[in-house]
Amino acid sequence: MEKKAFTLIEVLVSVVLISIVVLGIMRIRQQNIAAVEYLEGRMKSELANTLFLDRGSLKYRGEKKDALTLLNHLGIKKSKTREILRKEERTIWAGDPLPIEEVPLPITLRAISLKNRYSARYYRILY
Repeated sequence: MEKKAFTLIEVLVSVVLISIVVLGIMRIRQQNIAAVEYLEGRMKSELANTLFLDRGSLKYRGEKKDALTLLNHLGIKKSKTREILRKEERTIWAGDPLPIEEVPLPITLRAISLKNRYSARYYRILY
């Protein structure tokens, strides 16, 4: 009478296959975590970039400034807020006005690049 059982090699092969699948799943999970961290940082950076898109920031063309310097005219008194704004720094690059031929209004279109860890480019219409 023959016994039906798994051999040692069959068990080892199945363990190897299962471990390869688990390693693949762990790698995909790590990539997803890295993507989420990048998108979260990008989102926070985009929100902070709005502080640097004021008309007054164009005079700091080519300079690295913090948000507190740009918003100093607001008279921010809270120390915690001041520290947060002081940490937000961007290098401001504002290009020359771009031509808008279809619109006969006295407006200019400028490309503004904000450089930091998550650099971004914006187009602003200035009156």
